[in-house]
Amino acid sequence: MRSNIWTQTLLVIMMTVMMTVVAVAYWRWESRVTERNISFRSEVFTTAQESELKDTDIPTLHQLNEEYSKVAQLVERVLVSIDTTGVTNVTQPSEDGQSVIEKRLAVHGLGSGVIVTKEGHIITAYHVIQNKHALRVTLSDGRSVSVHLVGVDPELDIAVLKVDKPDNQTTFNPLPFGNSDKVAPGMIVLACGNPYGLGTTVSRGIISARERKLMDSGLDLIQTDASIFPGNSGGPLINIRGEIIGINKSILPNTEKSYTGIGFAIPSNLVQHSFQQICVHGRPMRGYLGLDIVPNTPPLRSFLDYHEATGAVVNMVKSGSPAEQAGLRTGDVMLNFNEVPILNVQDVLDRIENLSIGDKFRLKIWRKGQKMNLTLKVGDSILQNAPSPWADFMEGVGMHLRELTAEEQSIGARGLLVIQVNPKKSVGQILQTGDMVFAVNHQSVSTMEALVKALREGPALLTVSRDGQQFNVKVDARPVSEKTLLPRIPTATKSNAILPREL
Repeated sequence: MRSNIWTQTLLVIMMTVMMTVVAVAYWRWESRVTERNISFRSEVFTTAQESELKDTDIPTLHQLNEEYSKVAQLVERVLVSIDTTGVTNVTQPSEDGQSVIEKRLAVHGLGSGVIVTKEGHIITAYHVIQNKHALRVTLSDGRSVSVHLVGVDPELDIAVLKVDKPDNQTTFNPLPFGNSDKVAPGMIVLACGNPYGLGTTVSRGIISARERKLMDSGLDLIQTDASIFPGNSGGPLINIRGEIIGINKSILPNTEKSYTGIGFAIPSNLVQHSFQQICVHGRPMRGYLGLDIVPNTPPLRSFLDYHEATGAVVNMVKSGSPAEQAGLRTGDVMLNFNEVPILNVQDVLDRIENLSIGDKFRLKIWRKGQKMNLTLKVGDSILQNAPSPWADFMEGVGMHLRELTAEEQSIGARGLLVIQVNPKKSVGQILQTGDMVFAVNHQSVSTMEALVKALREGPALLTVSRDGQQFNVKVDARPVSEKTLLPRIPTATKSNAILPREL
């Protein structure tokens, strides 16, 4: 028994010794291999000394490369990065989840801009600085400087800043504006900016199209496939001569996370005009007529009983506008502008764009088989949202309506369109946006003047159409305590109001 125990013990000891010897031997071999692997020794190597292609072999590409670099260097000196800080209100559930609380949070943003004057004026996109309370600009040489806001043009999405220079001796070397009316699809452009805060970035592309409109803007924009990313907004779009032909605005909506090569820029001619107005007057001085015009289409000609294919049709005239004061009415056909024949809508737009506030022009129109001459005076766009003569009265009644356009009438619509109601008023609890008021006291009504006159004379019975159903509403413009209304009718689906574009 004792012999077996000693035998087993001896075997264990021998196996342990053998494993130790093997481990030491492996360690020593591995050490030699590692030392051999990390030992330094020279290698024979030969690299190519020069390209097989000489500049003379690719003269066009070489010249193009040099010229791109020159244009980029011009842009870099006037490109600025804009850092913005603002405050926004954010709602979130309370700790107990029983209510909603509102918190004010600081928000930071980045954008781009371009220096356009020797004095240090900077043009950027309005949405870059909108609702921001602190602005800081980084120049091309790395200096961070303070700026102040000179003015904005929200309609064009343009803002003008100016560098707060420590002395009046500092001057800048700006780029000139190019003529955006001369850009054409296929032309080479550079989109410049500060995407994602990375610093000066230049992207090459071409003009893809002109006169592109986005759904949220009536502006004619320049479309390009040059890369425009978040942070590029407000930077310049440059042609091959180093001229500013646009200000980067946006990319195709809903593609911010997946760039598709569809960017948009505000044409430089519009930007330059707005910039000059802001610098001279502190705001854009934009002319205003208060009308909407549409092409003279066969359906409209048939509706108006007008038999000529030329001219432009007055689709809508805003209450209290210069156009209404001059006597223009919905359904008039514009024939001549300052004795020059009008062939189409574009003829009118081109002529109006060249007018300034206070300018007068003669307009020959056709109305119900007769021709007449009118004189219009261009108003100030800042007054375009002035209330109509009966706005206060209708506010007291509890509803706002508008007259139908020529296009709406041509498809059979009649009456006045309800565009807003006050739910706190009795009439506002019955009428809905999209309802059509087509009669008052059993008489057809198509103008606000006729409706207001009837309401002011005493209790009036309105005949209303909603989704093909008709009902009557009795409205009394006397004090609320004396007003009476017919019983409430069943709720119906709202119709969509048509909102024409104004000039």
